[in-house]
Amino acid sequence: MSDPSAVLYSIPSNRPARIFLPLVDRQARFRVNGWYLPEQPPRFSLMFKLGILPPAAQIDMGAMAIVTIDMGGAAVSFESKLLEASDDRLLMAAAKSFSYKQMREFFRVDAVTSVISSSFEPEVFSEDSPARWRISGRTIDISGSGILATFAQKPPDEPRARLEMVLPASNRQKITVLARPVRVIEAQPSLYEVAYHFDEINQDDRDKIIGCCLIIQRQMLRLQAEARNATVL
Repeated sequence: MSDPSAVLYSIPSNRPARIFLPLVDRQARFRVNGWYLPEQPPRFSLMFKLGILPPAAQIDMGAMAIVTIDMGGAAVSFESKLLEASDDRLLMAAAKSFSYKQMREFFRVDAVTSVISSSFEPEVFSEDSPARWRISGRTIDISGSGILATFAQKPPDEPRARLEMVLPASNRQKITVLARPVRVIEAQPSLYEVAYHFDEINQDDRDKIIGCCLIIQRQMLRLQAEARNATVL
C-alpha cells in the first residue's frame, strides 16, 4: 500500500469524492458524495451540500471510513479515520491508500447468494428476446470487480455473459452486469467453478457491491472478536 500522505499531496482541491460512512448501531454504510479539500497530510477534508450528511451523533467516529476520490478517469481510495464531523464537513486522517488491484482484494468477501449466468446476446436480438442459454448457480465470493461462483453445468464457451445477482446483506437488491469468464474449473463431477470479471457495471451497482462487502466484513470482524473473547473466558 502506498504512503497516504504522498498520495494526498498529489490530489488537487475540489475533486469529486465518495465516502462509505459508518453509522452508530447500523451494519450498512451510508454512501454520500462530496468533494475533497486538502489539509496537512495525512489529514484532509470532505465537503458536502447542507442537509445530506447524517447528524454527527449518528456517525460512528470510532470506525474507519472508506473514501474514494475521482482523479478524472482514475481514482484513489483510502481507509480513513474520522476526526471531526459537522453539518457539511468531515475532517479525516488517511490511514491506508489502496491501488486498484489492492481495492479488488480489499472488497472481496466470502458470500453465498444466487446468481444466474445467461447468454450476452439473445438468439434474435431484441429487448424482449429470451437468452439462448441460462444457468443458475451460487456465489463463493464477491468483489467490486467480479465473482467466483459454482454451477451444476459448464457455461458455454463464450467471451461474455450476463450475470444477475441478488446481493446478500442488502435487503435482496438485484443487480445485472456484463462479465467475462477468466477461469473455469471442474471442481467435482457436475460442479464447475467459474471466475467472472465485470466488464460493464454502472457505478451505482458497483457501490452497492462494495457496500455489501463492507457489511459482511464488519459482521465477520465482530464474530472474530466474539470468538476471541469467548476463548479468553
